Amino acid sequence: HSVTAFTRSADAPLEENSEVRVVRGDVFDGAVVADAISGHRAVLSALGPRTVKKTRLLESAIPNILSGMRQHYISRLIVLGAAGVEPGYGKYQNALTRIGFWLMMHTALRHPFADQAAQESLLAASSADYTIVRPPRLTDGPRTGNYRVVPDGLPPGSLHISRADVASFMLLQLTDPRFHRQGPYIAG
Repeated sequence: HSVTAFTRSADAPLEENSEVRVVRGDVFDGAVVADAISGHRAVLSALGPRTVKKTRLLESAIPNILSGMRQHYISRLIVLGAAGVEPGYGKYQNALTRIGFWLMMHTALRHPFADQAAQESLLAASSADYTIVRPPRLTDGPRTGNYRVVPDGLPPGSLHISRADVASFMLLQLTDPRFHRQGPYIAG
């Protein structure tokens, strides 16, 4: 793949090489986002707030991404979401896990979940060929390739997954047609 890595952080540990172009910029600047998208066939977004305080990061950035995609005739978009945004997330979970998720979503994580919900609404209203990857708690573990994917709820007993496994699954969505305009759940 030819990759442009767009980062919001000036001190992100990303290095350019012959296969990776690094763009450091502001996701709220539509022109910079559109420029980073130029020349590609798909966009993968792992954007997320770095705080539990109220933010409109996703709600504000997704329109810039969608606009840049339209400018460059790109339809495929894979985004990182969160298990728990959709009401059916707990369908395969026990009562205690559902209560725990509900408490977190309505207290400590209410603002990030509201931003995720806004992102999902914007994607559903768009013409983009999107996939929203919905993991539970992310860890820094290695890529194992050992995870479960369920289209309509968090897999039973699944409370975490490594970022590396989520990234691997997101890359697979470039060629896997099963989850177009859907939000599958993924967990270890």
